[in-house]
Parts: sequence; structure tokens; C-alpha cells
Amino acid sequence: MIKLVHNEIIKLLKKKSFYIVTIIFILFCILTNVVYKTPFNNSLNEQIDIAKLKEQTAKLNLDNEEELLIYIENSTQIELEELKDKYTSSIQEYLITHFLYSDIYNKYESKYIYEDNDLYTKYEQTVSNKVNYIKNENFKFFLEERISYLEDRVSKTVGIEQVRYTKLLEYTKYRQKNNVPYDYNNYLNNSLDFLEENIYEYINLQNDDNLTEDEEKRLEYLNENMSIHEYVIDNQKDILNEQTLREVLINFSGEFGIFILIYTIMAAGSIVSEEYQKGTIKYLLTKPHKRISILTSKLIVLLMLIPLIMLFMCIIEIIIGGLILGYDSLCIPVVLYKNNLLYTYPVITYLVSLLVSVFPMYLIVGLISFMISSITLSTSGAITIGFLAYLLGNIISNLALIYKLPIFKYFVSLYWDFSYIITGKTIAYNITLPISFIIIFLYIVIILCITYVTFIKKDVKNI
Repeated sequence: MIKLVHNEIIKLLKKKSFYIVTIIFILFCILTNVVYKTPFNNSLNEQIDIAKLKEQTAKLNLDNEEELLIYIENSTQIELEELKDKYTSSIQEYLITHFLYSDIYNKYESKYIYEDNDLYTKYEQTVSNKVNYIKNENFKFFLEERISYLEDRVSKTVGIEQVRYTKLLEYTKYRQKNNVPYDYNNYLNNSLDFLEENIYEYINLQNDDNLTEDEEKRLEYLNENMSIHEYVIDNQKDILNEQTLREVLINFSGEFGIFILIYTIMAAGSIVSEEYQKGTIKYLLTKPHKRISILTSKLIVLLMLIPLIMLFMCIIEIIIGGLILGYDSLCIPVVLYKNNLLYTYPVITYLVSLLVSVFPMYLIVGLISFMISSITLSTSGAITIGFLAYLLGNIISNLALIYKLPIFKYFVSLYWDFSYIITGKTIAYNITLPISFIIIFLYIVIILCITYVTFIKKDVKNI
């Protein structure tokens, strides 16, 4: 048996197609990591065509009350955009966007609505002073101003309003204590932004006993994301950075799963049929090997191949990803929200767990190709049907989530992916782990029985 297994491994290593797929995988791996590294604009502000806005504003009739209000709004927006064009760092852009609007608006309002030159001059000076702070990226001035405002609001409000302002003050003092700048490129700032922007709605939903279905979904979303962003600021871990090796490994199955499938189906679909196509099956049968031993050796190689391919691909990705994206992110844990709790995993532990959880899927698809290869003796047919089985399985799994028809319960694709245990994602029919194991075991037994019976009875006289 050992000799048969050894021979099967040698045959696989001699396949040119394996090396072609490997080269394609390496190139795809490089491309994937380059794409992950590509910077993106963290600013949430839409680009505004200033020239077009000025043209529209010039046509407004200032004697018309509604158009006058539009004029003030447009003038404010134009001045903000011109300042952003002048001061372009991410800190400056943030400060202009978040701390100048009301003063600039009040400036134009005092000039055109109230026609108060003193008030206009006052706001103009305020804007000028703040622009100087922005020019020097002095975010601490705005931070101290914000703290004073929130302390005042906390002392003058009660109930939910006071709770909201208390939380906002807590976040702002966190900024001050940890010297977190107002900066789109700072991950702590971005988490604090999310918390500050959503805390009021979050508190309201938590204190509402008559939520609609949409509000319950919104509260569920906020529960998860508020918890994750709280984790970020409490632990000062950049767990939401998508431009890291860690993020590629988290999404490993989604990014590279197709290659695991290709390797598996390519090996399983040819490991039997090629013996007949090349006529080498007669040579094997003239040796003192039973047919059951020959097929078992091929099955053992297939069972060994899947985890080895996964390991090989992970090593290649870690090497290439590390060279392109760096290795620092591997020390940052994976944080998942499940059952109203946060769970943390080391990156490699999470990756291994995910790959182990999807192993049954690749195994069953591989065994289907293995079976078809034994029945039809057609490599192309076995590979094609293997891919169709995988695609059909995914389609049925998605349909089961939507329609929940009883007939879907009989398809193994509902049971072959255990990643929901780790990720907490929704699955159809609330399937339990023991049932999944039983269904998978039954499918494997049926597939192998058909395969062995067919192979043992196969006529080789005309080969």
C-alpha cells in the first residue's frame, strides 16, 4: 500500500497542469496583495464641482427669500471646498469639514439675512482664526473647544440627552488623553467618529420598547459595530484596516478558494481515468495488487492532497503577502461579534480554523469527481461534473436561506461548510453539528460504495 501511495504521489508531481495552476496562483496571489495594498480615500465627502456651483450661485436672485437661503448655503460650500483645495492634508481636510461649516454659514447669514456688519466681522475673524489653527494642523485647539462645549451640555441636560452628551464627552476626553488627532488616516479617529455619529441613535433604540422590524435590525447592526469600535479604542488595535496581510488571510477562502477547488478536482478527476486512458491500469493489475488496494491508495493520496494544498497555498500567500504588505498585522487578532459577545482569535488560528471548517466541502466535491472518473473513465467529464456539483451546491445553499423548501434538506451542500461555527453567519434550518456530521458521513459512504463497486467490476480487457 505504501508503495502504491508513493507511486500515486510521484504521478501527481509529474503533472504539468499542476505546475501551470501553481504559476497562475502565484501571479494571482501577487495581484491580490497589490490590490489590497492600493490606498483608498478615507474621506467620506463627495467631490464637488466648485466652478459649476459658482455658476449656479451667480444666477440666484438674492431678493427671493428661498434663493437667498440657497445662495448662503452654496457660498458656504464654495468657501469650504476652496479651503480644502488649499489645505490638503488629511488632518486639515477633516478640521475644515467638521469645524468650519457653522461659522462660515453664520458669517454669510449675518451679512445677507441679518445685515449686521459687526456680527459679520465677528464671524469672519472667527473663521480666520480657525483657519490659522487648521493651517498649522493644531487639532488640540478644536479638541479643547469641543470639550468645553460638551461639558456645558452635560451640565444643562437631563435624561437620554445627558447620557448622549456624557458619552460624547467621554470619547472626546479619550482623544485628549491619548493624543488622537482629527485625521481621516488615523484608525482611532475613525472608530471614535463612528461611535460619536451613532451614539444618539444607539441610545434611543436601546431605550425603545416598541421597535419595528427594521429598527430591530438597525439595533442589531449597531450592537455589533459599536462593540467592535469600542474594542478598537479600548485595545488600540487596528482591526479594521483592510490593507494588510492579516486581512488577506482572513479572506483567504474567498480570495483563493477557487484554486483549492481546481487542485482538488483536477487531481480527483484524473487519478483513476488517466490509468485507463494511458493503459497503465493493466500494468498495475499484473502486479500483486488487489483492485481495492489500488483504488484505496488513490483515495489516500486525494485525502492527503487537500490539506497539503491548503498548507502550500497559505505558505505562498504569507511569503508574498508579507513582502508586499508587511508582517506587522499578523500580531493583531481577528475580532468577531457572535451572540452579543466579541471573540478574538490569533490570525493563524483563525485561518487554520476556517480551512478546517471548509475541508468537508472540498472533500465531497473531490470525491464526486473521483467517483465520476471511475464510472466514466473521462477526465474532462469528471472535472466538469465536479465543478457543477460545487456551483449547484452553492446555489442550493443560497436558495435554502431564502425559500427554506423541505427538499433542500437532502442536499449535502447545506452541511459541508462549518465556517458558521467560527464566523457566526446565518445558516438555513438551524442545522446542528451532529446532523451535519451524519449527513456528510452518509454522502461519503454512498459515493465511495459506488466508486469501489464500479472500479472492481470495471472490464479492462479492451483497454
